[in-house]
Amino acid sequence: MTTGARVWQFLGQFTPDKLRNGLMSLRSRHAWIILVMLGLFSGLSAAPFHFFPTLIFGLTGLVWLMDSSFESENPGRSGFWRAFLFAWAYLGIGVFWVAFAFWNRGGAFVFFGPLVAIGGGAFLATFWGVAGAIYAKLKITGPVRILAFAVLILAAEAAKGLPFTQFPWNIPAHVFPAGGAVSQSAAWVGAWGLSFLVLILFASPAALAGRGSEVQRRLPVLISLLVLAALYAGGTHRLGQADVTYQPGLVFRLVNVDVDQQAKWGPGGEDLVRSRYLELTASEGVDDVTHVVWPEGALPLFLIEDSVAIASLTEILTQDQVLLAGTPRRERTEAGNVRYYNSLVAIRFSEDRPHVLGLYDKVLLVPFGEYFPLSNLVSSFGVQSLQELVAGYSPGPEFITIDTAGAPAFSPLICYEVVFTGVVPSGAQRPQWILNISNDAWFGPTAGPRQHLNITRYRAIETGLPIIRSASRGFSGVIDSFGRMPVRVDRRFNGVTDVELPEPVSRTFYVITYGSLFWFMYILSIFVVVAIVIHRQFQK
Repeated sequence: MTTGARVWQFLGQFTPDKLRNGLMSLRSRHAWIILVMLGLFSGLSAAPFHFFPTLIFGLTGLVWLMDSSFESENPGRSGFWRAFLFAWAYLGIGVFWVAFAFWNRGGAFVFFGPLVAIGGGAFLATFWGVAGAIYAKLKITGPVRILAFAVLILAAEAAKGLPFTQFPWNIPAHVFPAGGAVSQSAAWVGAWGLSFLVLILFASPAALAGRGSEVQRRLPVLISLLVLAALYAGGTHRLGQADVTYQPGLVFRLVNVDVDQQAKWGPGGEDLVRSRYLELTASEGVDDVTHVVWPEGALPLFLIEDSVAIASLTEILTQDQVLLAGTPRRERTEAGNVRYYNSLVAIRFSEDRPHVLGLYDKVLLVPFGEYFPLSNLVSSFGVQSLQELVAGYSPGPEFITIDTAGAPAFSPLICYEVVFTGVVPSGAQRPQWILNISNDAWFGPTAGPRQHLNITRYRAIETGLPIIRSASRGFSGVIDSFGRMPVRVDRRFNGVTDVELPEPVSRTFYVITYGSLFWFMYILSIFVVVAIVIHRQFQK
């Protein structure tokens, strides 16, 4: 036998049918190990790696292993645990950087870091588990089961963004780097529409094995390749037509202070951080800027109440300039209680005195970071939220557009509010740009800040709005309406960057239609799956 014949004989052992049969024949314990390994491997598809083929292998293997649940004594339970274990590894490795925030905080928080990361991953994986249980109970065979799988898993991903969970992080669309060709499809179907397509396309190789004729099994893969090619071609064309212009007469100074969280919140931290921000703000060229941007929670104090900082800024900003700064603030209610907010304030500094031009209080608070779910129970262990200055924040009333800050109307989004679709005001309140301020310093040199940046860039594509981003020990800079970054500031940069503001493009198809194309695809897919299930019931 020739060498070539031996190679073909070896490869013949890895046909889709043989691979599927091998996975389905595994004992439960061995199948669970494979599922965890596939989940961990699939985690490489997220930022900063974006190695999306790993998710193709992962989802294909998951479908095949879940197919074996059809014949188990309890299909629902088997499907739940198989989907759960895969998702626990896949989602858990993608957000394990959350633990770094607790380690960074020190004290009693060190113990809760791995607990929250592992427990949080398990909680998010529960939604996938429920989807897996339904998939196993439906027992849909043949290539159409790929559609049922995608419908159910997307519902599980959407559940991660529900009010109680509030963590739509690393959804399937995010495997493609924002600003690239494929990511441009978010302008038509949104990030959720692209996520639905990713689930279908990446799970389609599972159709190569199982019931159906040769043509029926190969057709989903062929269609998926054609759709992926169309997404790439359409995105390339859109980028080729991109013509970015800038707002005249506006210069924004992004101030980045590279300081450890321990130094910031330790003894003397207020004076240290204040002096650094003021010194950098006043650096050469300050008279030529129109706006100064400080990130979320720039100073470890209440900026609006800090007479030292305000007095110094009055001496620095003498050209009727505007400071856009993140700061905690507090107010007393009629009942005499004090409420705290994570806010953005716009202050104009003129010759007579500073004027507050606009104020926004963060609406969507980070679980465990800005408030603790089940706070009474958790506080009994002596642990409060990760915030140093206050015990916890109250949510603001609504998302707003600020049009009084000496610049085109903008939507302020603080920290991870930018990961949510549909929070930017529309209609008459539609802004011309987005200001995203964040404090990514808690997450250190992990994947967290890079994932946060990638998701932020998707909002620009989806809305057609440019973004100016200022993040403490995160990635700051300018994002155009296509998700590209003409200016990108490294997370450990210490200094100032003067940037211009790109003009927005016209409203995207996704914004104009309120995501109708995505909803049409998804609802139609649900009807197809339901019709197949009903048809099968009548055949029995």
